[in-house]
Amino acid sequence: MGIEIKNFNGDGELQLVHGYGDGGFRVTSQRYQGDLLLLPRLTREWRCPEPTSLRFADLEPLLGEVPPPLFLLGAGPAPQQHLPELAADLKANGINLELMSTAAACRTWNVLMSEGRNAAAALIAI
Repeated sequence: MGIEIKNFNGDGELQLVHGYGDGGFRVTSQRYQGDLLLLPRLTREWRCPEPTSLRFADLEPLLGEVPPPLFLLGAGPAPQQHLPELAADLKANGINLELMSTAAACRTWNVLMSEGRNAAAALIAI
């Protein structure tokens, strides 16, 4: 498997990214192929549309009744452009967008979870 990430100690339900690469992820010791949507205690396999066409309406049914205030988008090797429409769409619904590479999003996700933060992440497989 591609890159390994340091394990954080936590309860067994917390969804932490333990590795990524080769077109998938290892989250809380389970291997997933393809894109993922993560919540603190839930991992969903998900096919991310082209990031430039992604909207809150695409994400809303996946984020639960009360969407978290922070949304990480791991957009592959490196984001090639800003996504002002998605950022505005999320902001209008009380959610801040953090756009970064998938590698950075995986690391950031683990730090946020280790701090007990409420967030969601969409990770595009690399």
